[in-house]
Amino acid sequence: MGMKFSLVAALAHAPRLLILDEATSGLDPVVRDDILDELLAFVGDESRSVLFSSHITSDLQKVADYITFVQNGKVTLTEKKDSLIYDYGIMRCTAAQFAQLNPADMLAHRRLPYQVDVLVASKKAAQAKYSGIQIDNAGIEAIMLLLVKGRNVVEVAK
Repeated sequence: MGMKFSLVAALAHAPRLLILDEATSGLDPVVRDDILDELLAFVGDESRSVLFSSHITSDLQKVADYITFVQNGKVTLTEKKDSLIYDYGIMRCTAAQFAQLNPADMLAHRRLPYQVDVLVASKKAAQAKYSGIQIDNAGIEAIMLLLVKGRNVVEVAK
C-alpha cells in the first residue's frame, strides 16, 4: 500500500517525467501488476515518460519501450524492447562451431560445460550465415545474463 500511495502522490503532480527505482521490488504479483497498469496509463497519451529501473525483467517486458542494460556503472546495451525480444538470438554452439564464428557477429558469449552460448543481434542474419547451429529466441533475461555473466565481444551500446 505504501508504494501505491507513493505512486499516487507522484502522479498527483502531473509530472512529464517520472523516475522510479525498483518501484515494484518486493511487491506481490497482484500489486506489481496494478502499479504497472498505472504506469502504462500514465504514459498512454505519449506526452509523459517513465524512467524505470528494475531487475524484474517481466516488469520491463510489460511496460518498457526501450531497455538499457547498465553494468558497473557502464551502459552495455540500449535497444528497443521489441528488437530484443524478436530480433536478438542466442546461438548454441559446440566448441568447434564457436571457433568458426566471426567475432564481429557476436555481442557476447558464455562458455558452459557442454556448449557456448553466443548473443547475436539478428537471429535471421545468423541463421543465414551459420546453418547447422541452433539459434533460440533470446529474451530480456537471457540477454541480461549473457551480458553480465558472459564475455562481451564488442561494444554494443547504441
